[in-house]
Amino acid sequence: MPVVPLGEIAEIVSGATPKTGVADYWGGDIAWATPADLSRLDGPYISQTPRQITEAGARSCATTVLPAGSVLLSSRAPIGHVAINTVPMATNQGFKSLVLGPRVHAKFLYYWLKSKTEHLQSLGNGATFKELSKKTTEQIQIPLPPVEEQRRVAAILDQADVIRTKRRQVLAHLDALIQSTFHAMFGDPTGDSWERAALGEVVGKIDNGTSPNCEARPAEPDEWGVLKLGAVSYGMFRPGENKAYSGQVGRMSPNEVRAGDVLMTRKNTRELVGAVAVVDDVRPRLLLPDLIFRLHLDQERVDSRYFQAMMMNERVRPAVRDLSSGSAASMPNISKARLRTLTICLPPIQLQRQFSRRIMEIRAQRVLIERARAADDELFASLQSRAFRGEL
Repeated sequence: MPVVPLGEIAEIVSGATPKTGVADYWGGDIAWATPADLSRLDGPYISQTPRQITEAGARSCATTVLPAGSVLLSSRAPIGHVAINTVPMATNQGFKSLVLGPRVHAKFLYYWLKSKTEHLQSLGNGATFKELSKKTTEQIQIPLPPVEEQRRVAAILDQADVIRTKRRQVLAHLDALIQSTFHAMFGDPTGDSWERAALGEVVGKIDNGTSPNCEARPAEPDEWGVLKLGAVSYGMFRPGENKAYSGQVGRMSPNEVRAGDVLMTRKNTRELVGAVAVVDDVRPRLLLPDLIFRLHLDQERVDSRYFQAMMMNERVRPAVRDLSSGSAASMPNISKARLRTLTICLPPIQLQRQFSRRIMEIRAQRVLIERARAADDELFASLQSRAFRGEL
């Protein structure tokens, strides 16, 4: 199978952001995507975006309106989100999108890029944000069979992806059930139905670890690892989101993560900063990084799982995000002092614990679905590998 650079089969296009303070540039008919918009997709296609720009906005900056059927590739924060636009669409500067030539099928390229996330991330450069440059993207090598073969491979992968999509939908329903249960039991957590208190009154101590130089790969089961932000960012503890650490642990040993810990991202994108997850189970030798807090809650006043659901509630999240300071370029950061000022809702502890028991039942079902999804992902990855070696 021939291998060619992406720059030979597609035009690599960067995006840009019109000035946000100019009203004439916003609210138009041109869809305008950010990497965060791609993170919310449940499939390969993007048809609409939360924000739109005008023709004047597009002309005012270096963005390009991509034709439908292009492949959007996020090139920073993070590298590796991929989608196919079904309508003409512009993007912000966090993309190196691909306007395709006749030699490449969009869905084939989509699946190939999705299978290469770790490789793409390894190609990024930069101190604050790792970013893929246009030149680097153009030089990425892709196996390229004839277009008809690309279509056949994409159709096979489509069929295999159906089961994974259904599993994701079940998980989304279970996550929605947690918040609907919260609403049914407690109502609006920003209202005055229950006692309210500053977070500092129910958090005795806030820890954060250190972020030593680590390897790019995850730690093996018998190795020390340092958690990445992705271990907490989406409100569910993901121990596999870690980086291997081969140095001396020494004084970092108190930072080892333990079952029952309540973790919170202190620094992240504005959308994800302040996310909270509870550690239900964890293997030994995983360390807390500098970018994640460990909160020591007063268990007589606030239950861990109630606290997690409350902090991730859509009505509470704006207040959590507003605690952060810092520019988008440096990633917003929440200080311990400002976090302690957050006012939270404190229903009776017995009611919180009743909620916790219900959530544990839902989470038990979620664990089973997660295991099945992991098996599906392994099979799909194997199928992709064979497909891109020309063995299907």
